[in-house]
Amino acid sequence: MTDEALVLGLDVGGTSTRVLAVTPRGVRRGAGRASGGNPTGLGPERAAVALAEAVEQALTGLNPADVRHVVLGLAGGGVLPSGADLPGGEAFARVWDSVGVTCPVDYEPDALIAFVAGTDAPEGSLVLSGTGAVAIAVKDRAMAERSDGHGWLLGDRGSGFWLGRRMVLAAMAALDGDGPETALTGLVIESLRLRDPGPGNDSAATTPTTPPPPPPTARDLVAAVMAEPPTALARLAPLLSTACADGDPVAEAIADRAAEHLAATLSTVRGPDTATPIVLAGSVLTNPTPVAERVRRILRERWPDAEVVPALDGAAAAAWLALARIGPVPTPEIRERLFSIPTAS
Repeated sequence: MTDEALVLGLDVGGTSTRVLAVTPRGVRRGAGRASGGNPTGLGPERAAVALAEAVEQALTGLNPADVRHVVLGLAGGGVLPSGADLPGGEAFARVWDSVGVTCPVDYEPDALIAFVAGTDAPEGSLVLSGTGAVAIAVKDRAMAERSDGHGWLLGDRGSGFWLGRRMVLAAMAALDGDGPETALTGLVIESLRLRDPGPGNDSAATTPTTPPPPPPTARDLVAAVMAEPPTALARLAPLLSTACADGDPVAEAIADRAAEHLAATLSTVRGPDTATPIVLAGSVLTNPTPVAERVRRILRERWPDAEVVPALDGAAAAAWLALARIGPVPTPEIRERLFSIPTAS
C-alpha cells in the first residue's frame, strides 16, 4: 500500500456509530460519529442513515476510491463475512455504494473488535460486561468460541442489566419485608425518580396541614421498571459502587455473584492452564467498579501467568484489524499512534 491508501475502522453500536479513516502508517485522515447504527435493535433503514452519516464525515475531503479495506464491528456481525444476510445487510450495501467505497467490507462481532482493542496478540480471551455480557476465545485474530451473550431474557449473567435487575429485586424485597434492609433501596428509588421514603425528604408540596405522601412500595418499583425497555435497567449498575463503598452487605453479595458468573462464563472458553492475554471490556469491567475488582482478583488466582488488559477504542481497533488483513501486522509504533487518536466526539 502507498501512503495515499486508506482503511476504515467502524465501531457500530446501539447508541453510537464511530468511524476512523487511517493510512497504513496509522495516521488519521478522517473521523466521523453519528447515532446508533445497530440494525438489529434500531431497524435497517435507521441504522443505515447513521452509518452513512458517520462514513461521510470520515471521508470528507478524501477520495473514497483510496479506501482499500473496511472492518465494521457490529453486535452479531461476523457470522456472514459479506454481511448480506445480516439484518439491514442490503441497506448497508447501499450505503457503501452511495459513498463510493468499493473495497471489501468485513463485518465482525463487536466482541472480537473489543479483544483487538486490548491486545495485538493473535490468540487470547475476552470477557465483556456492559449492558450485556459475553466471553470469547480468539485464535488467529478470529472468534473461535463464544459463551453467553444470549441477551437479557435468557443470559447475560453478570452484565449491567443483570446488576440492575438484582438491585431492584433487593429493593423490592426490603420494601415488602421479605429481605434485609439495604442501602440499595433508597438509591434505586432515587434513580427511578420515585419519592424518597427517608426522613427529611418530604414532597415540596407538603404543608403543615397536609400529611406527606406515602413512601414508595414494591409495586411502585414494578410500575417504574415496566414503563421502560428492559435493558434500561443497566443504567442502575453504577449504584452498586455507591452501596459497596458504604459496606452494604446486600450490594457486596450482588457484586460477588456477578464476578462469579463472569468468571464462569470465561472459563467455558478458556482452559485452566492458558497463559494468553485476557481482555476486559464493557463499562462494568473497564471502570473501577466492585465487579471489576472482584473479576480481576479471580483472574489472578485462576490464570496467574496471563496478562489482563482493558479494551481501548473500538474504532481504532477495527482500523488496526483492517490494516492487518491487507498487509503485515502493524508495528507497535503504528498501534500506539492509532490508539492515541481520539475518535470524533
